[in-house]
Amino acid sequence: MLHSSYTEFASSFVLSAPGIGLVLILALVLIQRWSQQRLTPVQKLSLDSFFSNCPCAVWLADADFNLQQANPAAAKLQWQEGNRPQYYQSKYCQQPAWPDIAAELQYQQHWHGVVWLNTQPEPRAMQLWITRLADKDAPRYLVVQHDISAEQQQQAQLQQLSTHDALTGLSNRTLWLAQLEPVLKQCQASQRNCAVALLELTELNQIRQQFGNQQALILECWVAEQLQQHLPPSAVLGQFSERRFALIFKPEHCQQQAEQALWQLARQLQISLQNPCPLTDFEVSVQCYIGLAVYPQAGTDSETLVHHASWALQQGIEQQQCITFWQQPGLAAPADWQTADELEQALRQYQFELCYLPSYQLEQHMLHALTVQLAWHSPKRGLLWLPQFAAVAAQSHQLLAIERWQFQQLCQQLWQWRQQGTTVPAVQLELSALQLQQPDLVAYLLHHLQEWQLDPALFSLLIDEAHYLEQPGLALKQMEALAKAGFSLWWLHFGSGQTPLFLMQQQYWTGVVLAASAVAELETDDQKRHLCSCLIRLAASQQLKVSAQQIDNEMQGYLLHVMGCQFGTGDLFGQAQNASQISKILHIEQNTQKTG
Repeated sequence: MLHSSYTEFASSFVLSAPGIGLVLILALVLIQRWSQQRLTPVQKLSLDSFFSNCPCAVWLADADFNLQQANPAAAKLQWQEGNRPQYYQSKYCQQPAWPDIAAELQYQQHWHGVVWLNTQPEPRAMQLWITRLADKDAPRYLVVQHDISAEQQQQAQLQQLSTHDALTGLSNRTLWLAQLEPVLKQCQASQRNCAVALLELTELNQIRQQFGNQQALILECWVAEQLQQHLPPSAVLGQFSERRFALIFKPEHCQQQAEQALWQLARQLQISLQNPCPLTDFEVSVQCYIGLAVYPQAGTDSETLVHHASWALQQGIEQQQCITFWQQPGLAAPADWQTADELEQALRQYQFELCYLPSYQLEQHMLHALTVQLAWHSPKRGLLWLPQFAAVAAQSHQLLAIERWQFQQLCQQLWQWRQQGTTVPAVQLELSALQLQQPDLVAYLLHHLQEWQLDPALFSLLIDEAHYLEQPGLALKQMEALAKAGFSLWWLHFGSGQTPLFLMQQQYWTGVVLAASAVAELETDDQKRHLCSCLIRLAASQQLKVSAQQIDNEMQGYLLHVMGCQFGTGDLFGQAQNASQISKILHIEQNTQKTG
């Protein structure tokens, strides 16, 4: 029995560690003789010879696994005779391994496996082969151990390379996709948003060509470090290639306004990469583009989300737009968050300017009112008017701040004109739906009028019927309060919408402004002339004044006057002009009235 157990032990050891197989064959022969002849002094001497010549640590243990005899290799581990070596079950778990090993050896002849020694500076892994020796007095154990710390480290490095980028240490595509799966399951269960973002360094190849591969590697590591430093907590960063990084934004990063929150996070990462990167002898700045796909609008599985984020990234690169969201074809375009960021800077850097479009009486061709228009002098986009960026401003929650800044500047300008002795006609100012939804609207307007000593009667507020249709109850109360405060209310774009008749019957209306579509091609289209005439008569039946916009030529002006329209703006009367230019027109009108 003992002979067969040694044979079994040696064969398993040879298979497990071929490099020391010959040593174990010798051990087998010696142990066989020892078991057959019951440890005569000669065989004892042969076992001692095996112990001294074996390159591995070999030792004999008693029934309690206390050290009885060890070879020189085992003695190097500084184990004292009579003591039990302290093996642990895992690298960082200080749980003794011997109790479990002893339990298994009670039912089987052999045990082999990996245990750990708590050594400095790093724990060491030991492969053990243990054989229970039959003895008439008490069982003893022959232990052979082989240090496999180097193999374990190499295996860990191979595992690291299979899941991480070799240069930056970030998760590679395989691991990153595995990290995305539980996030998607969480969002599916909680019905919340998450997002995938791809970031690409478009200038990395150019830097490699100009400055060499070593500088490109330094830049790649620096980018990874910057992204990790500025990444929001719990977000996941990975790397698909040397140029492309991937990010997972979890539900906590996508609060109520998901796109706005994600755009701000992406913008922070983009800004962090705008700092100069210190290379060997100089510094460079890098350009990056970011494409985002939001769950579930852009997809519900990882493959679709990554594909749509890649599509958004390519669109951004082609259109030179640094941050781009994937948007389902056929739906309204998402907010241009880059424009939103520029709008925020525009408010701080005074890039907005008030301009005034003169409105004239059609009969006497006299100045009737000034229609306020807001111009944005964008350093990147040139001159833009409020209707061109109002949608972006609304989606990024900046429209209210912009419109209130506009009203404050208007009050200040009217006060200056009054101080200069300039007579100012009525001022027409459009109120957006967002303004009408503010509970403090009337109080806000009156506060600034009082501050600049202005009369509400000076203001004609232009209101689109679409604003009323969004929230009829609130809009009615607001318009009643505005009329009671002394403002004149004008129905903007009259004839372009549903035009509910009961709304016309409200007492707070002063007049209507015909929609541009009702005036266009008036001189050549009989059907449009008939429709425009009906609209004017409808307004007149309610004792409302009528104004028209975008009157391009004298024939349109004449026809509108004949139909009963009283006021108008457009190319026929001049373009919108800034305060300095409009001041000259006001002085001319003032002098004309005096001499007339």
